[in-house]
Amino acid sequence: MGVVTGSVLQGTVEPGFEAVRDLLEQQVADGQHIGFGVCVYHHGKKVVDVWGGLADEDTKRPWLPDTMAVSFSTTKGLTATCLHILADRGLVDYEAPVSTYWPEFGKKGKERITVYHLLTHQAGLAPVPEGLYGADLFDWDAVIHGLEEEEPAWEPGTASGYHAITFGFLVGEIVRRVSGKRIGQFLRDEVCAPLGLKDMYIGAPADVEPQIAKLKSRMAPTPEILQQMQERLSAGQPLIEPLMERAMGARPGQMLAGGNQEHDVFDTPEGHRAAIPAANGIMTARDLARMYACLGNGGELDGARLMSPERVQIMSKLQTRRADKVIVVEVGWALGYMTGGIEGWPQGPRETAFGHAGLGGSIGYCDPEIGLAFGFTTNALAMDLIGYGRTAALADSARLAAEALG
Repeated sequence: MGVVTGSVLQGTVEPGFEAVRDLLEQQVADGQHIGFGVCVYHHGKKVVDVWGGLADEDTKRPWLPDTMAVSFSTTKGLTATCLHILADRGLVDYEAPVSTYWPEFGKKGKERITVYHLLTHQAGLAPVPEGLYGADLFDWDAVIHGLEEEEPAWEPGTASGYHAITFGFLVGEIVRRVSGKRIGQFLRDEVCAPLGLKDMYIGAPADVEPQIAKLKSRMAPTPEILQQMQERLSAGQPLIEPLMERAMGARPGQMLAGGNQEHDVFDTPEGHRAAIPAANGIMTARDLARMYACLGNGGELDGARLMSPERVQIMSKLQTRRADKVIVVEVGWALGYMTGGIEGWPQGPRETAFGHAGLGGSIGYCDPEIGLAFGFTTNALAMDLIGYGRTAALADSARLAAEALG
């Protein structure tokens, strides 16, 4: 593996993947990054592991090999993986009602909601329970009680709507009820420990606080998003749907005014320590890519097996592909993971790719068919949620290299 020298980057790049390095260097020169980590695996071997820039733009603290970043909805892929480990052990059935594992859940129209509905964002529970905003989400028991008392916003199973915040609590509570462990502990014990992932958390302990990057918003609307906004205005539709506001845990009108943004409340020591398993996972690109390298390799990597190859095939298969009621774009869903096959998303044009993107541009995913696993973490939050811009370009460069090498 070649060491990156004479560059704004640090780390190593294998022959054949130089395009990832070159593109990243160009993006840095264009001012698209503050600090970052990029890691790529190909057929179970690490072929790109680079980082650079600043972990804190204000203090000039450098981004180091073990710098972690809050990676928002990229966390959903970690949480889904935990549930699939339990399913692989025969402890969770996707078709079973959620109330099988969580009896208090089965009321107020939720009696027939299945685990499958949760994993494919069809449960109708996208809105954060009323009265919970911002730092209220740090109280696990309060959110769980709120979900128990909530009624579905639409008939479960009839439509997909992005459960931006609630996904992690819903799936995480099943993990807790079945395993006896909170989701952050289960992740550390059953995913991180076997794979040697030292820098991946849902609920980071105080002693790793110095490793965590400081986020900075660079969220300027892309041309594609501006066009979508104009189309909504022309059609007499609100720029931000009330359902989206509640799904994000915002008060009415706050998202349009720029307030109550997730990165504000999560980018604090208190937010780092909380467990919000859909949105505040903290990790390095290196560990993120290694987890997906394991999944993309049939559930095993370097002698550590998380689950069976058959489980990976089941959980990664496309289940639904349609316009989303919350984020108002087309999404392809496997069981808890976004799939490829839709233009603009960083998972690329191949439906065999699966993983999860996060607010601001982070992503982790794999494509077993071409042996690719990709992880990107960042602290310059851009409008990359649906894949436009630097994230999709970096992921494409890795995919093209993997395809060329075979």
